[in-house]
Amino acid sequence: MNDLKGSQVKAEISMMEGRDSLPRKSGDLVFHEEWEKRAFAMAIALYSSGYYQWEEFRDILISEINSSGETAANPKPEKPGYYEHWLSSLEKLLQRKEIV
Repeated sequence: MNDLKGSQVKAEISMMEGRDSLPRKSGDLVFHEEWEKRAFAMAIALYSSGYYQWEEFRDILISEINSSGETAANPKPEKPGYYEHWLSSLEKLLQRKEIV
């Protein structure tokens, strides 16, 4: 990936704010299990390769999170968690785009 595209990917992802923002601790991404890192990396790699626009993924992710009823003021420690929403959003988008 060239530097320009890499910078664009980094900016779009780091600008995610609110309910769909990436889990962070002291500025670093937080992953609790290996599959979460893999799901995150797959979404980034497919986006970077031009399979979809980031806003397409983000819109589905926001919808997934909203449907759970979870908010910053009302966190739900039970499943699904953030990366379950992330993975479900990726699956829905890939199906819609007929990639899988």
